[in-house]
Amino acid sequence: MEEMLTDSELYFLSSVGLSPEDAFDARGLPQWLWRKRAGDEGKTLALGNPCTNGGHRLKTRGGHCVQCDPKKLAYQRRFSAEQYVYIAGSQSGKLIKIGTCEHCGQRERQLRTEGYGGVSDWEFLYCVKVRNAGEIEHATRTRLSKYIATARPYWKDNVEQCAIELLTCSFSLARRALEEISANAKVKEPWKRAFTYAYEFEFN
Repeated sequence: MEEMLTDSELYFLSSVGLSPEDAFDARGLPQWLWRKRAGDEGKTLALGNPCTNGGHRLKTRGGHCVQCDPKKLAYQRRFSAEQYVYIAGSQSGKLIKIGTCEHCGQRERQLRTEGYGGVSDWEFLYCVKVRNAGEIEHATRTRLSKYIATARPYWKDNVEQCAIELLTCSFSLARRALEEISANAKVKEPWKRAFTYAYEFEFN
């Protein structure tokens, strides 16, 4: 693969901690095929047609030019990371949150300290370590999209933020969706809080 890359492409790969072996040769292949094969082979990037902005050829598996916008690489890594997907609940706000994290206890404390979504009584109710954690989180929230709550402001580092990942549904509904979607991606057996009946919210 190395001989197919320019010096600037090799430099870019090195700068983000990757090697030529992390790239898939997608040239001449339809997008649906190279995306599948790159995923099957565990390749982080693909070498494809030049982008319209800078003529760059390195892309994420989503088809985005990673040289124009390196943040896309960080997003892809999060999307495919082996991490925990969690369900947290707030009794005071009657809210459910689904997210990803590396350390459940640390993330739970962070949600409380930040007052995420304007409430500070967040409790972790369920968490499961999975492959492709960001993808699992996104798919679960998509399935529950009709329960998405109105965006809620909160303050973080003296800057007003907007919480957009909140749900107005019961814990059991969120858990069922996550269990179904993560069934084939589990790395460890899930953990569940012993008593969760207070989070079976009902809405008129």
